[in-house]
Amino acid sequence: MKKSDIDLKSILTEGHVVKEIKEDMLHMATTQRLSTNFKKENMTVKSYAYLPDTYSLPLRIDFTIKIDSPGFYLFLGNGHLNFGTPWSDNRRIDDIVHPTYKPRFFHNHIPMNKFVHISVIYDLKAMEIRINGQERFYSEKEKYMKSALFKEQNEQGFRIKIASAKLTNLVIKSIQITESDHLTDMVQGATDLPKAIIRNEAVKEGQKPTFETCIARLPKPIQNEIIKTDHFLRSLKPMTFKRVIEKHGHKITYIASDHGFSYAIYPSNDIMYHSLNWYILTNKKPELWGRKDDKMMATLNKLRETSPEFADRMFINLKECIACHPSCSVKTVYTYNETSKCTCHGSMLFKMSIADFEDVRHFIHTANGL
Repeated sequence: MKKSDIDLKSILTEGHVVKEIKEDMLHMATTQRLSTNFKKENMTVKSYAYLPDTYSLPLRIDFTIKIDSPGFYLFLGNGHLNFGTPWSDNRRIDDIVHPTYKPRFFHNHIPMNKFVHISVIYDLKAMEIRINGQERFYSEKEKYMKSALFKEQNEQGFRIKIASAKLTNLVIKSIQITESDHLTDMVQGATDLPKAIIRNEAVKEGQKPTFETCIARLPKPIQNEIIKTDHFLRSLKPMTFKRVIEKHGHKITYIASDHGFSYAIYPSNDIMYHSLNWYILTNKKPELWGRKDDKMMATLNKLRETSPEFADRMFINLKECIACHPSCSVKTVYTYNETSKCTCHGSMLFKMSIADFEDVRHFIHTANGL
C-alpha cells in the first residue's frame, strides 16, 4: 500500500483559475464558465487544477474541501464526479474510460461553507463514493472494469483534476492518494443507499408551490435576501415586475415585460443560484429573434462612471457561451472597456451569497434609472 499526502503547493492549474495558499490550505476559484453539462464528447472542461503525478488503479482519493456555492467537480481520466450541484444536474457521474454522456445520478449533496470529507475508491471490481463516511454510491458494473482499453490506460496512469463552478470559492484542506491492491477490503457495498435528490423537495409533490415554500429549505440569511430582493423588485418604478412561480417550485422569475428584462432565482433545496438578462423574444422565425430593449451595455457603462470596480466585476459575471449548439441563435456579444465577450442568452450569473444579492439590487437599480 502506498499513501501520499499531496503537497497543496505542488498543485498546478490550467485555464482560467486563480489560486493561493492561505493558512496551509489551497484557495481557488474559476473565473470563466465551465462546460459541466457533460452532454457532448467535445465539451471538455478547460479550466481546472490538477495533481502533478498520474495514478493507477486500484486507487483511493480522499479530499477535505469546502465550497461556498454550487458546485465541486472531480475528474479522473475521461470520467467526472459532481458534488454539491443543484437538483437539475442529471449527469453527476461518468466512466473514466468509456463515458456515455447520459443522465446518471447519485446522492451528491454536500453542505455549503462547511468542510466535508469526500472519499472515492476506484477498485478493479468495485467503485464507491463516501461523503463524511456515508456511502453514497456503489457499483460493480462500471464500464472501465471490463474495458479492453483499461489496461493500457491504467499502465500509463490517470490524471486527477479538480474544479469548481465559476465564481465558487473552493478551499482544499487536504488531499490523500492511496494506491493498493487491497482496496476491495475497504469498500462497504451497502444495499440501501440514499436516493439522489432530483427536485426541489421544499415543495411537496402535488402541492401548488408558493413563494415561501420554494425557498423554505434555503439558509435563513439567503431567505432573507430573497425576501428583501422580492420587496425591492415589486416596488420598483418605472420598471414594473411581475413575479411568476414555476409549477413545480423550481424557479421564481421576475419579469418586466415592458422593458424585456427578467431576473430569475433557481432554488434547489438548501442551495440556489440566480441570473438576470434582457431576454430574447422568440415568437417569430429565428432570423427575426431579438430583444425589446437591451440595456446591458448602457447599464455597465453607467456603473463604470461611478463604480468602475463593480462594473468590471459584473462584466466578469456574464455567462460565457461554451458553443453547446453550433447554430445557436441566442448567443450575444457584449463589448465593455475594449473587451468583447460572447455570452449565452446575454445572461449575468450570480452565486448564493449575501453580497451577490446586494450586487443584483444595485445593478437593477442602475438599469431602472436609465
